[in-house]
Amino acid sequence: MLQKEINTDSKELAILADQEALSPVNPHLLVPEHNEITNDTIDITAQPSKESFFVYTWRTVGELRFVKFALGSFVINNLRRRYQRSVLGFAWSLLNPLLMMAVLTAVFSIIFQRDPKTFGVFVFTGLLPWTFISESIAGGCSAITSAEGFMKKVYIPKIFFPLVTVATELINFGLSLISMMALAALLGLQLHWTILLLPIAMGITFLFTFGISLAMAVSTVYFRDIAHLTRVVLSCFFYLIPIVYPLSAVPSKYKIFFENNPFTFFINLFRDILYYGTVPTLKEWLIPLGLAVIALIVGFSILRRNERDIIFRL
Repeated sequence: MLQKEINTDSKELAILADQEALSPVNPHLLVPEHNEITNDTIDITAQPSKESFFVYTWRTVGELRFVKFALGSFVINNLRRRYQRSVLGFAWSLLNPLLMMAVLTAVFSIIFQRDPKTFGVFVFTGLLPWTFISESIAGGCSAITSAEGFMKKVYIPKIFFPLVTVATELINFGLSLISMMALAALLGLQLHWTILLLPIAMGITFLFTFGISLAMAVSTVYFRDIAHLTRVVLSCFFYLIPIVYPLSAVPSKYKIFFENNPFTFFINLFRDILYYGTVPTLKEWLIPLGLAVIALIVGFSILRRNERDIIFRL
C-alpha cells in the first residue's frame, strides 16, 4: 500500500512537472540531468537569483498552482502513513494531546495547587499550538533532504515539501482543537464566542511556522546536524514558554525573558481566544503578524540565495 501511494505521487508529480517544463515561467530554473553536471554548471547554477526579492517570492508561490493537486495528495498520504497499521488510526491525532494533557495536568495542577478541571484546559490551550509549531519546525528540517528522490527526477518548487509538512501538522492541529472543545464541553466549561477568531490566529501561526520551516529545510541541506539540534532546542523551549504554568509564576527578574520569547506571543494569542474568552488587543495581533512576516522574509531570502545550488547538495 505504501509503495502504491509513493508511485502514485511520483506519477502525479511527473505529469505536473511536464506541464511546468512547458511554461515560459520556469525554464531558467530547470537543471541538467545528474550525468550532465560539470564544474561550470555548478558555478552557474549556484549563483543567487537576479530577480528582486518580491518578484522571486511572487513567482515561487505562483508555481504552486501547477502542483496544487499533488500538494493535497501528499498531505493526505502523510496522514495515512502516520497512522498506518494502527488500530485506532486517525483517533490518535485526538488521543495524543489528550493523554499528554492528562499527564501534565496531573503533575502541574498539584504543583500550582489548581483545579485539575480548569487547569487541564489551560494546559491544552498552550500545548496544542506549541505542538503544531514544534512538530512543523522539526519535521520541516528534513522536508527537502528526505525528498531527494523526487527533486532529482523532476522540477518541483522548493517550497513544496516544507509546505506539505506544515500543512499536514495544521490538519492535526485542527483535529486536536476539536477534541479540546469536546473535552471542555464534557467538563461543563463554557465555550466563548471568541473561538470564531481561531482561523485568523491559525493563519498567522501557519505563516510564521512555514517561514521558519522553510529556512530550516534549506539550511539542513548544507548542515545535516541542524535537524538533530533543532529537536533539542525545541525541547528546551517547551520549558521556557508558559505552556504548563502561568506567566505569573515566573520570578519577576526572569519574567522579561519569558514575556519576550517569540513563541510566547503565539501561545498567548490562542490562550486569550480559547481559555480566557477575550479578544486579543491590537498589539497582541500585530506582534505575531510581524513575527510571521519576518519569518517569511528570512525563509524566502535563504531559499532565493541557495535555490539553484540545493539540487547539487542533496
